[in-house]
Amino acid sequence: MTAALRASALHLCGLLPALLSFDWSLDPVRREVAVIAYHFHWSRAECMDLSRRERAAWIEEIKRINKDIARSVKGRKR
Repeated sequence: MTAALRASALHLCGLLPALLSFDWSLDPVRREVAVIAYHFHWSRAECMDLSRRERAAWIEEIKRINKDIARSVKGRKR
C-alpha cells in the first residue's frame, strides 16, 4: 500500500490525526494502554486491569481490524 493510500485510509477512518499526534516515545505499557483505550474507548483502569498477554492480544486484534478497514477502503477506490 502506498503512503498516500495509507494516509487516505487512515484519514477516512479518523485515525490519521490521532496517529500523527501520538507520542511514540511512551513506554510500552503506556503505549498499549493508549492504543487500546483510543480504539475501544475503555478507561485507563480497564486497560491496566488486563494482563500483559491480554493487552498484546487486543493490540493484535486492533491491527487486524485496521488492516481490514484499510483493505475495504482500498477496494472502494477501484
